[in-house]
Amino acid sequence: MQGCHTKDEIISIVMDKLSPSENETFADIGCGSGRVSLKASKLFGKVYSVDVREELVKKFRKKIEISGIENIEVIHSHGKEFLASAGKIDKIFFGGTKNIEDMLEIASRKSKAFAVNLARVDVTGRVIAKMRELNVYRESLIVNISRGYELAGGIAFRSLNPVFIVIGEARS
Repeated sequence: MQGCHTKDEIISIVMDKLSPSENETFADIGCGSGRVSLKASKLFGKVYSVDVREELVKKFRKKIEISGIENIEVIHSHGKEFLASAGKIDKIFFGGTKNIEDMLEIASRKSKAFAVNLARVDVTGRVIAKMRELNVYRESLIVNISRGYELAGGIAFRSLNPVFIVIGEARS
């Protein structure tokens, strides 16, 4: 099942936590629609957008081609396979969690910092446990966002699903 796209507010929090630099490389694993990659392209020197879903990769490649963004490379691959074959990647965002424990093993050796977005509490617990095992756990957040809308001449707020964000960083 395809997840929802990452909300702008969540992307902003993730980017703040990852402390981007234009000298760094960034990988968006499970890039989906590419929203995270587009934001990252303004903050990092090189962005790898990786997804296993061919139809999403094709759509995002076309979007990049039309927009003229030159520092994003869209890759059709499983995240684990990409990370295993890639060189050093400074910062990584995991928008998909299939094989997340294996990908965190690789990320802990190849990256300075990484963030995992999650919707489920059970998977969040597994991610935190794996990061602790690898001695890379930094922090975890639960982010609840509500958006305003018109209601009976006033403004009411509608909650969006909460998102768990778990941050890891390599220990030097």
